[in-house]
Amino acid sequence: MGKNITIRLGKNIAAARKAIGKTQAEVAEKVGIETVSLSRMERGHVTPSIATLGRIADVLEKPVGRLFDGASSDTASLADNIASMLEPLNERKRRFILKQLQVWTTWLSE
Repeated sequence: MGKNITIRLGKNIAAARKAIGKTQAEVAEKVGIETVSLSRMERGHVTPSIATLGRIADVLEKPVGRLFDGASSDTASLADNIASMLEPLNERKRRFILKQLQVWTTWLSE
């Protein structure tokens, strides 16, 4: 994983942790890792394994993809962000948003 992605991932983990009012020690304990390991991840010094990242996301109550917000500007990353935003909505609201997105992208591409 590139250094910029690792740094952004770490910042997003730290921000999500702080947003729910948890300390590094509390999150690390629930994830099953050492506090120093979480600290190094949050500072972008190390990249968590996929399994560890999944446990971190569960503890922070965030979809894994949301922890990568801002790490990449490619289309797949944007699609993941949109999917994460649509996730809590019911089917009717999702279809409405997708229709609006289609209208706006058609209009902006003209």
